[in-house]
Amino acid sequence: MCGLFIPMLSTGLSSPEAKAAEGDDEPLKKCRECLGTGIVTCDLCGGTGKWKALERKRPQDSYQYTECPQCYGRGTLVCQVCFGTGVYNVRGLLRRPEAKELVKQIARGGIAPGEAKILLEQARREMKENEQAQE
Repeated sequence: MCGLFIPMLSTGLSSPEAKAAEGDDEPLKKCRECLGTGIVTCDLCGGTGKWKALERKRPQDSYQYTECPQCYGRGTLVCQVCFGTGVYNVRGLLRRPEAKELVKQIARGGIAPGEAKILLEQARREMKENEQAQE
């Protein structure tokens, strides 16, 4: 049976890719990395916020738990795929007018986990209010 091609018949089930091709992209709206939350667990400490550091005292080397240097003891990080927005398609996000505050916050030294969603929603509400006030 080598080289035999059998076409697959439609079973009525549809994959997320098939739904996206039909125009119903509901399953693809959420980020695949963080599942739409904008937050991922820290990969260095595993979400505990504590990091095992070696304390070097030659006669007895011992391990001591300290604050994780990557998440600063929070155990969570901002998703690097969606910039903490939880949205699947972030192409051109930082150039959009509603992302102005988000860009400022990133330039000041970073955003806390979950803060990007709040900043974007707040900016969108303000833009809608300004549009309604102008009309």
